[in-house]
Amino acid sequence: LLKSAPTAIFVFVFLLYVGGTKAPIYIVIILSFPILYEAVIGGFNNISPDILKAIKVDRGGVIYPLIHVKIPLAMPYILVGIASSFALSLKTEIMAEVIAGSTSPGLGNLIRIYRESDPSDLAPIFAIALMAIAVILIFDLISYLLKSKLIKDE
Repeated sequence: LLKSAPTAIFVFVFLLYVGGTKAPIYIVIILSFPILYEAVIGGFNNISPDILKAIKVDRGGVIYPLIHVKIPLAMPYILVGIASSFALSLKTEIMAEVIAGSTSPGLGNLIRIYRESDPSDLAPIFAIALMAIAVILIFDLISYLLKSKLIKDE
């Protein structure tokens, strides 16, 4: 449901419920949580059954196998999820700030301020957009490199 609905709908819903200052934060959490959840679950599901059996034989319990075996083995998937969700979160945060009229010191708020102060001067908005695109491209590249390394290692 969260993936199929347009992001702008969430901005307006959270504007109604929590106001303009906290709406972007909630939107980022709601949209990035499924990506991170799928990454963690995917990482845990791709642990070899032989390793899981060895953990049960060698070391019983829940905490030790989770911290010392499962999380390190699932870490490549978790890192891909973090990199993927960060790029989406940044795009969403900027859009939510522009729509919500947030007063936080973010790129979306800067775009909104420049747009309101002089609608004809698009140079600052273009510069901010280029900065955002560069940061998002860097994190997309990191995500791509992590995914390709993960596929190559398997």
